[in-house]
Amino acid sequence: MNAVFYHNDSQKLLAEKSRAQAAKSRGISVEEVQTNLLPVGTFTYAEEYHQKYYLTRYREIRNILLQSYPDGKSLADSSVATRMNAYLGTGMKKNWKSFLTELPKFGFEKDLENALEAAVKRQIAAEDG
Repeated sequence: MNAVFYHNDSQKLLAEKSRAQAAKSRGISVEEVQTNLLPVGTFTYAEEYHQKYYLTRYREIRNILLQSYPDGKSLADSSVATRMNAYLGTGMKKNWKSFLTELPKFGFEKDLENALEAAVKRQIAAEDG
């Protein structure tokens, strides 16, 4: 199922307008568009072990982040963990050397940056073999 979720009437109207424009650009009726517009329901966090899936493959990096974000909710809400998870999932094809050049631009706290840098350097050494 495809869906766009809205919080209020203003968002719903914008979604309806967007859906109508998409239908028009494809030469179909709005009724033929398969995307549902639904109100946002209650949000429930997944269990802690599901948070930031790609970080689970890099236990050392995840453990470093868990020192700053000690529970599943704070880890899930963390922009730092989100950026790391996205990088590990798809970003830069896991080019660790390139990641090291990007690391200072993330704006992490210095202790966290230093710990991540050390972990990445160990990852590079392990891969280089």
